[in-house]
Amino acid sequence: MRIVRRTAAAAALVLSAALVTACGSDSGPGPAAAPPDPVVDLTKLDIGNLPTQPKHYGKADNPDLARAVQAERMANYIPLPSEVNPEVKYPAAAINGAIRPFIDFGSGAMKLRVNAKPDVLAAAAPGFVSGFVTTGNSEKAPGLGYEYSNVVLQFTDDAAATTAAQALGQADFDAVPGSQRLRIDKYPDAFVYLDTQYDFNALVRSWYATGRFVLFTYIWDDMMAQSGMSDPAKLLARAQLGLDAIPPALAKIPVFPQDQLTEQPVDLDGVLGRTLPTVNDDRNERGIPGVYDRHGGLQLFPEDDAAALFDKAGVDRVAFNGATVYRARDAAGADAIVAARSETSRVFRPADSPANLPNAQCRKYIGPVPNSMTYYCYVRRGRFAAEVATGQLLDAQQRISAQYAMLVNAEH
Repeated sequence: MRIVRRTAAAAALVLSAALVTACGSDSGPGPAAAPPDPVVDLTKLDIGNLPTQPKHYGKADNPDLARAVQAERMANYIPLPSEVNPEVKYPAAAINGAIRPFIDFGSGAMKLRVNAKPDVLAAAAPGFVSGFVTTGNSEKAPGLGYEYSNVVLQFTDDAAATTAAQALGQADFDAVPGSQRLRIDKYPDAFVYLDTQYDFNALVRSWYATGRFVLFTYIWDDMMAQSGMSDPAKLLARAQLGLDAIPPALAKIPVFPQDQLTEQPVDLDGVLGRTLPTVNDDRNERGIPGVYDRHGGLQLFPEDDAAALFDKAGVDRVAFNGATVYRARDAAGADAIVAARSETSRVFRPADSPANLPNAQCRKYIGPVPNSMTYYCYVRRGRFAAEVATGQLLDAQQRISAQYAMLVNAEH
């Protein structure tokens, strides 16, 4: 099921940057204010066939959409991987680290981490509403550390979650013949087992009910797998970190009556509506579109520098679709985001910006990691910063141009 050597995430490569400018204060000197928005003739931008008008989202009137929105809202409360386990401070590999709210067990969020089939899991978990996965790695380089994932599954009520935790754990355990049950003394109700289907025993799974949620923890240790030296006690200690930190945070999630889920708004402050939608069959998409607060937005960018950047720029909303849009405190904050995330280095070289959009910045990835996105472009408009990532320069240029036009049009 699991390949020992993984490639690093394309998503991870766009995340390492440092803040180079921030807002000053009245009492002393500070960085220069962001320059005014340039005068841009939108009719001269090359936008391809992409839309440029913002979209208004109303209520989540479709039941499946309502469940997806619930999954996204959970992200605003679930602790970040590094908050649960300080060793896990690097993004996970691309396929595992995608933005993952989900509403069915056929999602990659589950299929990548369990052995039981989706229909078996669904049958074991009546009352399942939606889920969200947070994940990261203990090392930047693939194959040298361990992957640490916590998947939060929301249910209709406490009783459904309590029943599902044991049933899901049993169903998954039964799908791995010969695996070994383990125990976390502090959490005897957790269903925990060591996956022994390989010659190396480097994988632990845990299922635990807490209120109306089930916390599923998945830990895969590359070094144990490569060396063949299993350490179940160490794996269990890592699993317990999630059990200690996450349930108290889940208890703070507001209860939204199940019969009113379709009354909740899809968008937050219209930020998702300002975000360029993805195109059909978009291989550049890194996950499910949605909008988050500052904390939830950090789920999309799980690394140390992102939190510092968000704080200093005053980020309070992050929306992801075919592009990512950040709402900062002001124009200076948005300019700081663009400056930080467009920074070049030995693995990121400058690339041509789109014509007639003078404040856009683009860069090209030339590093060694395979299957990585090649081109990234960034732009600011007012207090909003935006970025796109694709495999072709022209595509990136057209997307960032269309995104800029959409931010302008949203002002009217």
